[in-house]
Amino acid sequence: MKVSLDKQDIVVHRLKDSITQTAWANFPDDVELMSLNQNSQLTQEQADDLARKIDCSVWQALRDKVLK
Repeated sequence: MKVSLDKQDIVVHRLKDSITQTAWANFPDDVELMSLNQNSQLTQEQADDLARKIDCSVWQALRDKVLK
């Protein structure tokens, strides 16, 4: 892989057949998540607590549909 930088852009060169289409499609999101994570002050404990709250909220919203 070759990465080059200019004034405004980051250019990534990779052989087309060396990565799956799915992985390539997820690449921008993965880079964005890495950037957010790098600048985050969220602790692992806070992240775990937030994930539990989201899981509970989703379950409450879907419970009636799942338990028909």
